Amino acid sequence: MRLLVITPTKDVEDEPALVTSMFESGLTTLHLRKPKHSTNEMRDYIKAIPEHFHNRIVIHSHHHLALKFKLKGIHLGRIHLSRKWKYLFVRLRLKMQFGKTSKSRSYSKLQQVYQKEEQSFNYFLLGTLFNNMTGALYSGFYEDGVIAANKNSGKDLIARGGTTIKSIAKARQFGFKGIAFNSYIWNSGAPTQAFLKVLEEFKRLEIEVE
Repeated sequence: MRLLVITPTKDVEDEPALVTSMFESGLTTLHLRKPKHSTNEMRDYIKAIPEHFHNRIVIHSHHHLALKFKLKGIHLGRIHLSRKWKYLFVRLRLKMQFGKTSKSRSYSKLQQVYQKEEQSFNYFLLGTLFNNMTGALYSGFYEDGVIAANKNSGKDLIARGGTTIKSIAKARQFGFKGIAFNSYIWNSGAPTQAFLKVLEEFKRLEIEVE
């Protein structure tokens, strides 16, 4: 099962060092999501991480940096995928420049899982999926529908949003190809330790980390 960590939108103290420690512990995919960062700020963030871990980073904006630093992939948001004429060039450039680069996108509603995509994607983040207080599925998601989506959509879906340690077993039960963590890691007060607890739960459940 894929294990992803999504960065907080606002910087955390010593964040690149914390990310590096997670890479050293076994993190294979980091989604670098900083909506308000400039190109230079994103460049500095990547430079602060050892080069041999750059191929584990998926970037959400300033996509040209994926080529410059030989990152793992790019994540496409609504603007990049807009059908409006003014974004036609953006879509064409993405196809040409990132043809062989790992690509992902997000779905916020269950019915979106079945839509046909103009581009090929390696995987899709689905959520916000869980209530992080109760562990229950959020309104709009229901167990049978989620299981059916994982079984019948033909897409690799990653559970996202409200995920905690308890979500790992549920994600496997529902048929997800992976799970992404954000607030559980970064709001813990000890991000590296929280990540290690996730790894321990993967091991306890005998799930191999991809």
